[in-house]
Amino acid sequence: MGKEIKNLIIVGITKKGETFRPSDWAERLCSLTSLLKNDKRVKYSQLVRPGCTPAGVKTVIVSPGLYKADPLAWKFVLDFAKDHNLQFESIPVFPAYTAVAETFRARHSVRRFLPTPVSRDVIAELLELASRSPSGTNAQPWKVYALADAARAALSAALLDRFNQGASEEREYGYYPDQWAEPWQSRRRKLGFDLYGLIGIPKGDKPRMKEQAGRNFLFFDAPVGLIFTLDRHLTQGMLLDYGIFIGHLIIAAQARGLASCMQTSFTDYPDTVHRHLGISEQELIVGGLALGHPDPESPENHLITEREPVEAFTVFRGF
Repeated sequence: MGKEIKNLIIVGITKKGETFRPSDWAERLCSLTSLLKNDKRVKYSQLVRPGCTPAGVKTVIVSPGLYKADPLAWKFVLDFAKDHNLQFESIPVFPAYTAVAETFRARHSVRRFLPTPVSRDVIAELLELASRSPSGTNAQPWKVYALADAARAALSAALLDRFNQGASEEREYGYYPDQWAEPWQSRRRKLGFDLYGLIGIPKGDKPRMKEQAGRNFLFFDAPVGLIFTLDRHLTQGMLLDYGIFIGHLIIAAQARGLASCMQTSFTDYPDTVHRHLGISEQELIVGGLALGHPDPESPENHLITEREPVEAFTVFRGF
């Protein structure tokens, strides 16, 4: 299983059993590696982040990755705990977990790729790993069309032509709500503003916005495009299993040094996808995925979307 790496948990109780003061000591210590976002809210690093015990005592969780990232900060945190006589404990973390956690945190959607090809063997390997994902009664509802070179380019040309004509086709299932509400509306708008800001599209420039939207159908120039389908004998509830499968695939690709971008834009033109790829009408178009090597020079690839803290979407009970 490999040698254990330990997370350090500093507890706001002294070795004499006294509550450590001041009350904001954990936040102050975590500010060592935190960032101040545009809305003036503090974003804590995963290397040093606040927490609390089941009894509500404040803690600071220190990842072993801090030692590699900033040895001086690691020493400062340890010295802080020792100098103030704070209790601390070590929690075992296996190297495999550390690697998986780093892969998750490094993943983000990429919207411009290098032309570097990705071999069929690599794609097959990634799909084999993704197929280990769970599904109800082991139904394994996924079916994948992997496209490269001329096959990918031909589908892209057909879809982009439909898009540029302003054509419309009936979606096979609802993905986005008919009307957005908060907080999802604000998150969606911020993503758009941030992306357009990076690539220099000013507010109201509809031609360039449409051009950027059309790049979805080019798989953002990725050398590999995947189209996912679901047999209509299966109910749409199995889209839950499908999402787990695609998530496994994306993380496997990230660990392999590849980047990706999940795309539901292909569901806007299901008739064209069916016709062009010769897909049976018995199969529902679930979506697509752009896959390849990211272009490090493209500004849009530097977009890192914000995530809500765990406390904002989780209700803890009984801990």
